[in-house]
Formats: sequence, C-alpha cells, structure tokens
Amino acid sequence: MSIAPRAVLITGANRGLGLEFVKQIVCFATPPKYLFATCRNPDTATSLQEVAKSHSCVKVMKLDVCDFNSFNNLKENISSMLEGEGLNFIVCNAAIHLRSGFADTTPELMTSVYTTNVVAPVTLAQTFVPLLKLAAQKSSEKGMSWHKAALVNMSSILGSVESNQSGGLYPYRASKAALNMVTKNQSIDLKTDEILAVAVHPGWVRTDMGGQAAPVSPTESVQGMLNVFSSMSEETNGTLVDFTGTVLPW
Repeated sequence: MSIAPRAVLITGANRGLGLEFVKQIVCFATPPKYLFATCRNPDTATSLQEVAKSHSCVKVMKLDVCDFNSFNNLKENISSMLEGEGLNFIVCNAAIHLRSGFADTTPELMTSVYTTNVVAPVTLAQTFVPLLKLAAQKSSEKGMSWHKAALVNMSSILGSVESNQSGGLYPYRASKAALNMVTKNQSIDLKTDEILAVAVHPGWVRTDMGGQAAPVSPTESVQGMLNVFSSMSEETNGTLVDFTGTVLPW
C-alpha cells in the first residue's frame, strides 16, 4: 500500500481486527496524518498504546460505542485536531457476538447485541457525517474513494439472509442483517455528498470473536480488506463485499 487517507477513524481498535487495522495502516508508505483509534479503556489497551508510542499519527481516544451521549464530545475533539480539515475514512469495527439460538435468546441479549452492532454504527455515522462531508468538499479527486470520504461498516456473511443455511445465532445474525440494510441506506442517502458506504465481511478470522479454529489470520484479513478499500468506487457503493473483494448476497 502506498498512500493512506489523510484522516482515519477506527472503533474497537484495542484488539482483534481493529488493532490489526491500526498496525497495518501506520505502515503505509504515506501513512495518515491522523489515525483516531478508539476503544472503551485506553489505559488497558497496551498493544494499541505501544503502536501509538512509535507512530505519532495514532491518537488513542476513549469511546464506549454504547455511550451515545459521548459521541459529540469525541467529534468536537477530533474536529479541533483536524483544524478545519475533514475526516476521510471511518471503520465501524466495534461489535459483540453473543452466541444464542432460538430457545435461549432473551430480549436482553437481542437488545444488547442490536445496540452495539446496529444503533451504535448508525449514531456514530450521524455524528461524523459533517466531517466526512467536509472532507469530500475539500477533495479535488473526481468520483468516490476512501481518500475522499468513505464509511465502512464491519458486517458478516452471517448477516446474509440469502446465504443462511444453518439458522441459529439469532442476535448476531439479525444485527448484521440490520447493519447491511443500514449500509445500503447510507449508500443512497450520502451519495449526493460523494460519501461511499460499504459493508465488509472480514472472513472467519482467528480473533477473540472468531475463535482459534478460524481459517483466516487477522493479518491476511486486514491486508485483503485494505486492498478492497483502496479500490472502492461508485461501483462498490452500497455493496456487501468480503476481504477478497467478492460481492456477497444480501
């Protein structure tokens, strides 16, 4: 990879894919000027803090994605650091996966997973769209791209209605199906502002969420996703793609 977007925001950056995104993006030939890496507890995010120590572009910031009242403060802090420039690229990565089937899915489980995996990305996008719009307006690039202004929602093939052959996993599947619809809506509603919106399936990855039996390493998944992001255009807008760039069924 050669040139990263100028200003990037990643949620859930303290571990798993979020942390791997940070590690790989700072190694671009031209890294971002700002990489805002958010997590619930920056003080205990030792791996992320290590990366930040050796890469001054990384700004570790506190964000609990379910604390919606804190979103505006975060936006104002980021906006002041950007000094009149926009935010080019957002990855809504923070999510939870509570495994439960038809019999043991409770209202509390459904609500908890839905709040983190759907309501939080919607609310975050609403909060930060002014900074994405600003980036698009200030860009001299033609068309749509991640260098200009783009929003990526971390989804899953488990949210695909068409691909579901095994059932189960009610809260997670339902939340990712909803996030896919959110992404499609955003791709339509933000198009006039030249802001891309894409949902991505990272593959079945060896993380705390994916488990150690998963076939794809975090390194491989994130390398693939960054390749996909760097080639996003109007044709990609409003699609669900995997880390190899394959368009998946809704």
